[in-house]
Amino acid sequence: MQFEYLEHTADLKFRAFGETKKELIENSGKALCNAIIDSGSVEEKGKGIIAVQAENFEQVLFDFLKEVLFQIDTQEIIFSEFKVTELKEAEPPFSEKGRLPKTKKGIFLKVEASGEKINLDKHEVKTEIKAITKHDFKVEKKEKWIAEVLVDV
Repeated sequence: MQFEYLEHTADLKFRAFGETKKELIENSGKALCNAIIDSGSVEEKGKGIIAVQAENFEQVLFDFLKEVLFQIDTQEIIFSEFKVTELKEAEPPFSEKGRLPKTKKGIFLKVEASGEKINLDKHEVKTEIKAITKHDFKVEKKEKWIAEVLVDV
């Protein structure tokens, strides 16, 4: 199972699974996009790159989902597939003048996303998502990696 939708009174909540961190990221992206438009109706007509960097894995996943939603909202693109191409430790970002002190390393994520422009004649919008929320956001490793995500609809 890649993901499942959970009961929630007002918003939408999903749980994504992965054998690895990379698979968890890919399946979280799929769960988010499938909540908006049935991914079975989305063709892989184009590809784009989504890259984020944060201080830890949980924040990288959160920022990745925010960026996916931003791309959907601003570019009117819906994705059906995600492929993590890089997930590694990285130096923290610095200002142009290099004044920020070196701190602990962070995590860099680069994902290739495939999909197409949203076409309302072809794609039925199931849910309009306003935001990814930190409320109830959780990432943990049990038998598999699991992420629980609550989105504001």
